[in-house]
Amino acid sequence: MLFSKNDFTKREKRLFLIIGVLYLLFFMARMISNIYFLTDSYEYFEVAKAIRDFTYFESSNHPELFTRRPFLYPLFLSFFVNFSPIFIVVIQTVLGLFNTFILFKIIKQYQIQINNSLLIFFLLTPSIFIYSQLIMSEWLVMLFLTILFWLLLQKWTKNNFAYIQIITVLLAFTKPIFYPFIYVNLIFFLVYMIKNKVFSFWLFLPIICLQLYLNYNKNVTGYKHFSSIENANLIGYNLYYFKSSTQSKEKAELWLNSVFNDKKYVGKSFKEQNIYLKQIATNEIKKNFFQYSFYHFYTAIRGIVDPGRFDLMTFFEKETGRQGFLEVLNSNKSIWSIFKNKYFFIYIFLLPIFLANCIKWFYFLRYLFFNKSTFKVYYFIILFGYYILVSGPVNCSRYMMPFQGVLMVFAVLGMQFKFNNRNQKI
Repeated sequence: MLFSKNDFTKREKRLFLIIGVLYLLFFMARMISNIYFLTDSYEYFEVAKAIRDFTYFESSNHPELFTRRPFLYPLFLSFFVNFSPIFIVVIQTVLGLFNTFILFKIIKQYQIQINNSLLIFFLLTPSIFIYSQLIMSEWLVMLFLTILFWLLLQKWTKNNFAYIQIITVLLAFTKPIFYPFIYVNLIFFLVYMIKNKVFSFWLFLPIICLQLYLNYNKNVTGYKHFSSIENANLIGYNLYYFKSSTQSKEKAELWLNSVFNDKKYVGKSFKEQNIYLKQIATNEIKKNFFQYSFYHFYTAIRGIVDPGRFDLMTFFEKETGRQGFLEVLNSNKSIWSIFKNKYFFIYIFLLPIFLANCIKWFYFLRYLFFNKSTFKVYYFIILFGYYILVSGPVNCSRYMMPFQGVLMVFAVLGMQFKFNNRNQKI
């Protein structure tokens, strides 16, 4: 059980304490910087205020904002909108430390000792601390994913499965990227139930919640969708970066301006605008299907080893949305532009972080290929792969942060497990 009698050794307790000190040090650095908000943070806060004021269901007046950010993280924020951001960050830091506790419990369930390798991975994965101490939802997604992985390791019970399905719903209503996975969830666990001759009506909870929410958004806005971020990001980031990379920044800018200045978009209703954007995106992808598909796949994989220059910069300057290293990688800025930044010294830290990312992935793949896991654990691996591939050109350290905890667990397992027993599993 998760909250059973603590079975950590003194050394493991000491490692946990050191990680707690790391959280504290990053918190102190965050207080010194006094930067708690990114661009997305303000949108979360606007939705939080609407929830607090009981005007959230009047979202038909601002459908782009209120469907852009799912309600779960704003619901959390709604209890603290009148508090200092420091207070919110303290709560998030405590929950981040709780997330670490679950990761320790997961490793212990595999019956191996927790050693310094996990501590080093934590130290060289600063995004975990950084996004736990910003007004952003990544820390909450990470907590849900860690609990989900823990639940998938447990023996099948209907109650346990109910928790898995609830967390699947919570993930979607925290980050829109997870909502299409609900369809995969239905197919996966239907196969699981047929294979194991079990059944639970909880199987249908995520798909029912999804359909109800899609229909609600259609009734409110006239356009059936989960989040307004879908079409806007597809045009403003994915295809924009694609055109910057394959053509030029200037041509990409001209194309982007032509899309949003077109008479079919300007002054139109939310429904008309999204139908138009969806059509533009579909046509562009169809015209460049193979080239775009390769670009989407390549950039998605590239993002898994991103060391996170953008993350470290949150201590020094406010985000504009276009100053990250992705701008260079997607040919939107010259590589020489990064040398002009007065905070160039942070690049000293990026090399060891990059190497640590490569090592984590090496041992993750080593464990995956040489050890047989349970069918349910493959559910998480499929979710992981889905998340990476769907992220596409915007995949980066920030997007990978929610999975870093479980990735480190797999890396530790890959280092310590004996690989002469291919049937060993949990």
